[in-house]
Amino acid sequence: MVGLFTPCCTGLFLESDWDAIALKLDFQYHFYTSTARALEDTSLFVIHITHSHDAMKLKIPSWVGTTIGLLSIGMMPALGAEQIKFSYSLLEFSLPVTDLKTYAQEGKISSQLASYKKYLKPEDIAQLRQVLTEKQKLSPVAVSQFLYSEIGESMLKSAGELIQTDSRQNGFYAIRAALILAAADPEGLTLLNTMRYFPSQSIRINSQELFALMNKLSTLNKETSQALSVIEQESNIEASTEPPVDISKLPELYNKSGSFSWEKRTIAFVDTNRKSLTGSIKNRVIQTDIYLPQSQTPAPVVVISHGLGSDRDSFAYLAENLASYGFAVVVPDHPGSDSLQMEALLTGKSQQVFADTELIDRPLDVTFVLNQLEQRSTSDPWLQGKINVQQVGVIGQSFGGYTALVLAGARININQLHKDCKSESDSVNMSLLLQCRALALGKNSPDYEQIQQNLSNLDLRDRRVKAVIALNPITSSILGQAGMSRIEIPVVIAGGASDTVTPVLLEQVQAFSWLTTKDKYLGIGDKGTHFDLIAGVSSVILPSSNSFSGRDPELGRIHLQAFTTAFMKVYLAHQTQYRPFLSTSYVKNSNRDEPVKVYFVMSLPPGFPQGLVRK
Repeated sequence: MVGLFTPCCTGLFLESDWDAIALKLDFQYHFYTSTARALEDTSLFVIHITHSHDAMKLKIPSWVGTTIGLLSIGMMPALGAEQIKFSYSLLEFSLPVTDLKTYAQEGKISSQLASYKKYLKPEDIAQLRQVLTEKQKLSPVAVSQFLYSEIGESMLKSAGELIQTDSRQNGFYAIRAALILAAADPEGLTLLNTMRYFPSQSIRINSQELFALMNKLSTLNKETSQALSVIEQESNIEASTEPPVDISKLPELYNKSGSFSWEKRTIAFVDTNRKSLTGSIKNRVIQTDIYLPQSQTPAPVVVISHGLGSDRDSFAYLAENLASYGFAVVVPDHPGSDSLQMEALLTGKSQQVFADTELIDRPLDVTFVLNQLEQRSTSDPWLQGKINVQQVGVIGQSFGGYTALVLAGARININQLHKDCKSESDSVNMSLLLQCRALALGKNSPDYEQIQQNLSNLDLRDRRVKAVIALNPITSSILGQAGMSRIEIPVVIAGGASDTVTPVLLEQVQAFSWLTTKDKYLGIGDKGTHFDLIAGVSSVILPSSNSFSGRDPELGRIHLQAFTTAFMKVYLAHQTQYRPFLSTSYVKNSNRDEPVKVYFVMSLPPGFPQGLVRK
């Protein structure tokens, strides 16, 4: 198909035509399994770029991989149909795609490829073969649906500034066409196959954009390392001033269930009067799992809010553990941003990754379910006298972390969004793609400005919520300092130093520094990723292997179970004997001999980390 193009015919017009052809071909492939899950690929492209003798290792999830991750290998360019070209000053470098194909299939390194070998470590050369030929389990329908969504197009626009056609046009259309057609090929979606379908004789890597991206990532990596060093110093100071903890006198929490038996039921709560910002009313069915402990007294309630594209199975392990310690655990699905919504997108039944209204509907889901439970606690024999809906804790991950913080009193920060979303495509913070969707609320209404103003004044706090834990939350723009500083109840913010979706410095450390509430805790796993704490999930956007996970995700889940139990015991059940589990000295000592290092503090130095943060 590359032969259809000549150097004079690779302009924007024909590339747009190619995109239209690709879309037509895409819909001819709807006979492919309709249950294919577009973003369940599990690999991680590990890219090494060398610039000015400083090596930098980037980790980019493969669901963006064959778009943005196509940069690859050293200073050499990363993509091409027949040639991959990279210009630097007055010099131009190129590498035939056939050289990469020969190396990937036969292990033979050509003379041209050998000239780039010096920029890579031996293990990276070996890994390159796997990266070039690794097949992504994506259907062409799923690839097309995601890339035609607004978030997908935002990602393509950004990638296209870096990965251009031979005529130096933005690679937006070419990348999309190549990915769809490669996914439709019997050989499947691989990096080499994507090169084969790229509709241009050559691909040019925009060196200016590449070096700008490298500098941003390098800066973020350095600032994150500096922040972790400061946090570790602060942690040592806190631990040294705390009274010693006699571990032998503490209850056993780690990797141990509690003494309560419990029963699980699923209830569909139907909100027939959910009002939107525009005044329209819709029905919303919220499938909810309830884990009810067999207790003699009303049990405090803990709500768990899942992340984008996930579901109520994501944290079943955590719900079961909390129920065994006497908490009534309520786990709702958020329709419109759960796994069913993602499946609808990828099978052509929806055009959105998530509904923009989810930013409001998610916290309203929790409030509605709590209202229903409060009513049932006086009439339903199964619940009557069994739950205390006035003592509620919320745990949320990613989008669910945002949900928890809003229920705690944080507010959407429209002014901050307007500042940050002007350059969201230039940011190394992938989560802005989600956060900036708040500006789309009411965009088709003649009352858009008023709707946005109402959104900034919207108070979604539920005062029954007495404590929250936000895991990998999105915060920086959608809440900002003005939004986070409104929280008045105990808060835990947790993240991972290797999180490429919600970068820990921008989304968790900075958010923690904005908190003004007295009881606050910050925990960071040194190898933690965005997905480590999720298990048993049927999500279409989450990995099914450990290649998205940190060093020991299971160990992280054990720590989460113990800490959340102690936190909720202290702040919901008011059992102070569990407070030592929340001390800096205990957390530091509890993982001293483990492969996973946890940074844990209850405060940060004044003015930190504002001097470090760069978007």
